[in-house]
Amino acid sequence: MSITPTEQPTSHKLRPRVGFVVSSWPHEDGAEFARQLPQMLPDVAPHEELEAIVYPQPYTHEREISKVVRYFADKQLDALCVVPGNFTLDHIIPLLVEAIGLPAVLWGLADREAWGALVGLQQALVPFKELGMPYRFIVGYLCDRESWDKMLLYARAAALKQRMKGMRIGLMGFRAEGMSDVMFDELALRETFGIQIVNVGLTRYQRTVEAIPAAEVEATWNALAHGFDPGPTPREVILYGVRSHLALQRIIAEENLQAFSVECFHDHLGGPCLGKSIANDMGVAASCESDIPGAVMMAAMQLLSGEPTFHSDFIRINFEDNSGILHHCGNLPRRLAAQPEQLGLLPIPEHIGPGAYGPVIQATMKTTPVTLTNLVGRRGTLRIAVMEGESVPYQLEFPGSAAKVVFPFNLGSALEEWGNAGFGHHYAVVVGHVAREVREWCQLVGVPFRQFGDV
Repeated sequence: MSITPTEQPTSHKLRPRVGFVVSSWPHEDGAEFARQLPQMLPDVAPHEELEAIVYPQPYTHEREISKVVRYFADKQLDALCVVPGNFTLDHIIPLLVEAIGLPAVLWGLADREAWGALVGLQQALVPFKELGMPYRFIVGYLCDRESWDKMLLYARAAALKQRMKGMRIGLMGFRAEGMSDVMFDELALRETFGIQIVNVGLTRYQRTVEAIPAAEVEATWNALAHGFDPGPTPREVILYGVRSHLALQRIIAEENLQAFSVECFHDHLGGPCLGKSIANDMGVAASCESDIPGAVMMAAMQLLSGEPTFHSDFIRINFEDNSGILHHCGNLPRRLAAQPEQLGLLPIPEHIGPGAYGPVIQATMKTTPVTLTNLVGRRGTLRIAVMEGESVPYQLEFPGSAAKVVFPFNLGSALEEWGNAGFGHHYAVVVGHVAREVREWCQLVGVPFRQFGDV
């Protein structure tokens, strides 16, 4: 599958599937409101942002747990939301959540009709904490958008944790020369995120590149060409990039990959750039320089935001306006480009590596809020960092893909803190300010989180 300017995937932010259960004590005031609540919830839920699956009657006693569990058994939930409609005997709430086995939002309704709902729920919070059960307690009115936003924040993080399980990330090569911070602990990544590293190897990648028929390369470029300005790039250089793209597509299909990274630095610089740009547009996260932790973050942030991500590093910073130029050889996805209708191409400068050969994407990132993310470490030290800023218009000054990002804090100080905390040089740039969702996700998967800058 190839992505062309007229055939772009639709962006879809992560939409969690949430099971709602109304709890109640039928002997207490407010029981009638609790009986009505399962029918009210679907009318007020923001269905464009979540799929709400409501248990059709109030949950009142632990003897009903098996019935509730059976109701949700085939619903493929990401999270549970328990909403007491009135005072509830608190012990039945953790018993139900434990039986379902998902992160839970515990919603203390502030509505006048929900008599005693808040106090009953507060009594359940200590058992949740002491038993180490993942939950988020919120307080708010049923029809208040702020209440739903707080619930969605946690539900989306729970969905991200759930949907990364089983993800297959291909590695073509090993640690690129000099890239000490992209080393990874395969078992720690599997244990923490539920992902599988698929060892493809550079030899298979290169053999696949060489096996692509010339006629297929020509036909593919003819289909893609209208979306690119080749500039001075020799045709044979462009065709090599197309050949690499087709090889990557074969490997993605054969191995059912949701993300991958290539040891492009130094011996394959430029060759995979076009293919990585297209793969990212397709929804297959592609990082550079055999950065598997970077691929993990790109895939996660792509799921969360519904947009492709940009793998990059700081090539220049400006203290006057706290801005930085984030750059890589040329992997920017079309959907993130400021001018997506036609991307430029240039041959990668051959002096930057002994094997540098191929076309790189000449483009800058569109104007949008962004979050820079980084994952490093091994078992016991895995950690995630973020910084939030704004991608602004920028005129490209050198070959490759870039984004100019302005930060609302002292960038120099933030980078010093980033480095002193032992984070790496690669940034998976994601559309939107998603630090709060990432923080919740990190808490659910047990990974320490740091946000840098004045927050």
